[in-house]
Amino acid sequence: MKIVLLVLSGDPDRAREWLQQKYPGTGIEDISRGQLESSGPLGRIRALHSLRPDIFAVATERLAWQSGQNDLLLFGTLAGARRVVLFDASGNSREETSAGILARTPFRFASESTLSALAIARSYSGLKKLERAVKSRANIGRGMSPTVRGGSCQHSISRECESPRIAYLRSTPGVGTQAGGAATHINGFINAATELGAAIRVISNDYIAGIDRSKLTLIVPEPLGSTRAAVDLRNNLNFSAGALREIEHSQVNLIYQRYARFSWAGVAASLRTGVPLFLEYNGSEVWMGKHWDRGDMLPLLARFERLNLEAAARIFVVADVERRNLLQAGIADEKIIVNPNGVDTEKFRPHVGGDAVRRDLGVAEDETLAGFVGTFGPWHGVLALAQAITLLPDDSKVRFLLVGAGKLREEVQRIVGAAGKEQQVIFPGHVEHERVPALLDACDILLSPHVPLEDGSEFFGSPTKLFEYMAMGKGIVASRLGQIGEVLVDEETALLTEPGNARQLADAILRLSRSRELRERLGAAARDAAIAEHTWKHNALHVLDAYQAWAKISF
Repeated sequence: MKIVLLVLSGDPDRAREWLQQKYPGTGIEDISRGQLESSGPLGRIRALHSLRPDIFAVATERLAWQSGQNDLLLFGTLAGARRVVLFDASGNSREETSAGILARTPFRFASESTLSALAIARSYSGLKKLERAVKSRANIGRGMSPTVRGGSCQHSISRECESPRIAYLRSTPGVGTQAGGAATHINGFINAATELGAAIRVISNDYIAGIDRSKLTLIVPEPLGSTRAAVDLRNNLNFSAGALREIEHSQVNLIYQRYARFSWAGVAASLRTGVPLFLEYNGSEVWMGKHWDRGDMLPLLARFERLNLEAAARIFVVADVERRNLLQAGIADEKIIVNPNGVDTEKFRPHVGGDAVRRDLGVAEDETLAGFVGTFGPWHGVLALAQAITLLPDDSKVRFLLVGAGKLREEVQRIVGAAGKEQQVIFPGHVEHERVPALLDACDILLSPHVPLEDGSEFFGSPTKLFEYMAMGKGIVASRLGQIGEVLVDEETALLTEPGNARQLADAILRLSRSRELRERLGAAARDAAIAEHTWKHNALHVLDAYQAWAKISF
């Protein structure tokens, strides 16, 4: 029996382990997402059929949010698989025989089409009402007391204003949001704000790594819809209704929402209750839909995005470039607050288990270990890093620990393997965030080789790993790009290289590998800067200070 595995998202190694446990002794062959996306429907069927699968297995990070499941079931059946299984990293699965799939497909597609049409119609109608309500509120507010920016985070919470009771909305999870940078951001803000006196109730339609489930209201999603947009629209309606019920019964005085595609939950709740909406805006979903994930219904998504931006009392962005983007889009300057990501400097610090990790990995004492943690995606610079590895002298005694998963991982492995450097590189795959501090501590050098965005847009990222690297007190090699080049100072807290320049990257790694004194000097300065300026407490204080300033004006 033969399994053909398609990994849509998540860690390929964990996917194979799950299949090996479920179907012991069965051979597994991979088919990449890139192979399928490069051809039309018939070409995709032929590509899978040529591999002669008995079982077609599809791995995704969260099955509850995977759109097009019925399409995947039918695709596997038409390509000749006798059985199709869809599964995720949490062990949830859906398995059917080809006969069952063919029998149920007409009814499923009819049902999905009906549900999608209803969700789209209700969304257009509801959006018009909310747009009118936001515009009406703006007109009423003209001539009243002007709004102001949030105060600085140089002081503790003022006694003049009550610490807020916050409804924290995370409305549309996607790839990497159960763990990884998004979960780190959520945990960091919530933990710091709670320590500063805020009372926070999380309302989410998925669990979040690190968040106590007893403190989270879960609104269960339904992966029903013919497209991802249809799934998001349907679940926005359900989530918004559930969040409003929770907020009305919780007596909150601040709604804080991570902006998400096709979501109006915070807007609707703010309009209904009169509670201000603070929006955490980590980037334009319209831009991402155009350039990264082939999103559909982009004109409608643009209206959702504009609705959130206009309804928010304050908008928090992670980098100044995003502030400039919003200003160009006509958003009022006084609403926008730059609030970079941060780090827990007690969790991320030197001497947290690195020696044991080095022993487990088989790294010799005379070897230098250079580490990367992140997504193997387009703007993380992993291809430039792979090229840099191939440029290092064979006797450099530098090994690499590349932690993470993503669609470019196979290409990185191919580049390294073709140069005969595979023995120098360790690929542990995706790891739980709790393990990351020890992995970083095992390294002598930490790498942030980000590259410019492919469409030429200004780099808008604020990588959480940048601040985690700084807190570890290690030598850092990073790209002189966007906020990375603003936070780090060349020759003071890191060595900065031109983005995408593999030669410069290799030279900087080699230089640090040969000077322990330089690594220690740069690392100590970077950690001092992280403690002084870039903790999650700084991040949370910006939000709480902004709430105080808003409350003083409004009451």
